[in-house]
Amino acid sequence: MDSSISKILAKLDKPPSAPNWVRFIGDDEHSTAKAILRWIRAIPPFTYQPAARVCKDRIELGISLRDGLTAVDRSGAPAGRGSNSSLVRAFFEYDQDRRYSARNPMQSAREYFRVSRDILVPVEALSVIVEERQIVPVFLCGWSKLPLTTRQRRLLVTIYEDAYFSLTDFQNSPGEMLFFPKSKEGERDSELWMRGDYQLLTDSELREDVEKFILARDLVRKLLVERHRDSVTRPDETDGTKDEGRQPDLFRKE
Repeated sequence: MDSSISKILAKLDKPPSAPNWVRFIGDDEHSTAKAILRWIRAIPPFTYQPAARVCKDRIELGISLRDGLTAVDRSGAPAGRGSNSSLVRAFFEYDQDRRYSARNPMQSAREYFRVSRDILVPVEALSVIVEERQIVPVFLCGWSKLPLTTRQRRLLVTIYEDAYFSLTDFQNSPGEMLFFPKSKEGERDSELWMRGDYQLLTDSELREDVEKFILARDLVRKLLVERHRDSVTRPDETDGTKDEGRQPDLFRKE
């Protein structure tokens, strides 16, 4: 197996961060597999990492909006600078009232939600503040849309509960999850989830979602391997293009 397909298959074992991972989980393994396949093929034009770094610096260093906008304008992909700037503006406006930057911040650490022995979903708070003698992790998701279903929202907060709030320091923490989706007018509005706003998945529901991902990942792996093998063994028949009609539909329900 050549290095190109090996790298693609390795991506299956390195899930994205928790908010992105829960978007994979559909009603069954077939819809989940399609979502994973789209992710495997996609090359995102930008990420929200520049804005996240600035928002973190706002909390922990108290930087100004001007400095924050300058920072995002000089980092990341050019295609994402407008989106990152709008997130920074929305977060700083929210912080004028919330005043995260006036609290005593602590160093946050990356934790993980264990899908299987070898597959870990990264979970990381934007920052951790100390407020009224409580340690409060603050999570940020920079999407301009919030397309999560109720089940996916419950899965996300369950992952946070497992990865973060199960730790001794956070067991009694309120916890905050921040989103800034765009309104119909195109402006970002804040959406805050507090710990407890959504019902956690039961153990059986969580197992069901994890099993869907495992089954879906195996379907995608099989499909990718078969398509790669066909492209190697029959390159002249397709003239270098993929013949979708000759591929087995691994996502069709029997």
